[in-house]
Order: sequence, then structure tokens, then C-alpha cells
Amino acid sequence: MAFGIGSIQGRLLPPVDARIQAFPRGRWEEEFPLLVQIGYDSIELTIETASWVEHPINSAGGRERLQQLSRRWGIALNGICCDVFMENPLVATDESVGLRAESMLRGLLQNSADVGLPFIELPFVGKNALSDDSAWDRLSRVLDWALPLAERCKIDMLLETDLGPQALSGLLVKFRHSRLGLNYDTGNSTWFGFDPVEELQTYHRHIRNIHIKDCTRKDYSVPLGSGETQFGTIFPLLNQMGYKGDFIIQAARQGNDLEAARQYFEFASSLVTKYLSPEYGN
Repeated sequence: MAFGIGSIQGRLLPPVDARIQAFPRGRWEEEFPLLVQIGYDSIELTIETASWVEHPINSAGGRERLQQLSRRWGIALNGICCDVFMENPLVATDESVGLRAESMLRGLLQNSADVGLPFIELPFVGKNALSDDSAWDRLSRVLDWALPLAERCKIDMLLETDLGPQALSGLLVKFRHSRLGLNYDTGNSTWFGFDPVEELQTYHRHIRNIHIKDCTRKDYSVPLGSGETQFGTIFPLLNQMGYKGDFIIQAARQGNDLEAARQYFEFASSLVTKYLSPEYGN
């Protein structure tokens, strides 16, 4: 099969507010022709608190415009990375913060389904990390209503966490649901010091989206191929385990973001061609 290679929204344009990753307010439509120019076939949207009000996912007109641009340029809308929950934690100890985050999640599930996104990605890291039993209890409360809503909306919820392989596998067993899956971030695996072989062997069946990132144990996000991420181990395992999803590049910023995006596309394409072709291993 043909594996799609896409980009996280905003990475082809100058940074917003000096952030590595943010919705490119006022310029977001410019990315679609740039993606085609390089060779990408999809985009994963991103949303944070600063862009919440003006983000196209949150208005009927914006959702219609997203679909128009997707059709015009042949760029699939891969999903949406909800960084907003790292700033408004779903597992917050402050009940008012948690309730506000839950309201945001309800809206994102419904609006993302309306625009035809296959998934929303929920980062349970940083302030939203599952750091203790009380956070797990609050997660359980959220999933009790969110998973049935995801089922009705026909959209997947993909978790990205800082949990080790066994703990993450336990979470998936505890909250088993057809609409619950995982995002696997190759760089985060390195950053947190996890063994990718153990990770993929433990929960590969639940991975539905992969972020291509490179890290070291000291530096969070470095240019692809310059860090310690074991791409030569990860990709053959993905082949062996029958991964059938897409790849979204979420790599380090460089001085020229457009040229970096070209280099990263070539890097990811070479991995897919080498390790995921039907001929690999024969």
C-alpha cells in the first residue's frame, strides 16, 4: 500500500510567538499550495488556547473553507493535534479548569467530525500528564462520556502520553474501546528514554498515527537524522507489525522552514521506500 506523508500545521511558515508549534493565525491557508509543491499529501491541524476563537475548526465557515482547500489542493485533512489541553488540562485538579477543558473536547469532537477528520489527538503530557492516581480517576470521568460521543461522531481519539510501555498498555486495557487508539511519536520515545522495540511489541496494534520527530536525551527535537531516534529499528518493526497508517512530520524548526520541510519530506520518504515497500526483507 501507499503510505501518506503529511506535515503538522504551521511548520512550513514562520513561527508564531516564537513557538515551535502553533496555528499560523492569518496565514494558515498559505500552507496548502506549499504542501503540494514539496510533495506532502496531508496535513494534521493543530490548535492551542491562543488560536481557539479564530481557528477554522470552530466555525461553520472555517470548516467549509478547510474542506474547500483540501479538495482544491488534494491535501487530506489528517486529524487535529489538540495542544490546547496541555494549557487547559482535562485532568486538572481545579474543577473549573477541568470542566472548561471538557467543554472544549465536546466541541472539538463534534466540529472535527463535521469537517471529516478521522481523529483528534489528545496529548496527556506536561500539565495534562497522568502523573498520579487522581489524574487517572479524572481521565476515567472524561472517557466515560467522551468515548460514547466519539462513537456517535464516528471519530477516533488518539492518546499521546509520557507513560512507559507497560503502563500505557494497561491504560488501553482499562479503557478498551474501538474509538480509542494511540499516536506514536518517534522523538518522544527517545526523549523519555523508552526502548522502541518494547514499545512497539507492547502496543503496536493500537497505533493509528505516527509523528516523525528526532530527539536526543538532552535536546528535545533536533533536525531529522541528527539525533538518537532509532529510525532504522522503528521502521522495520512497523513493517513487521503491519502498520497501515500515515506519517506526520513534526520535526525541529530550522532557519528556513520551507527548505527544512523539503529535507524532512525526503528523509521520511526514504524510510518509507526502504523499509515499508513490499519487497523489504525478501
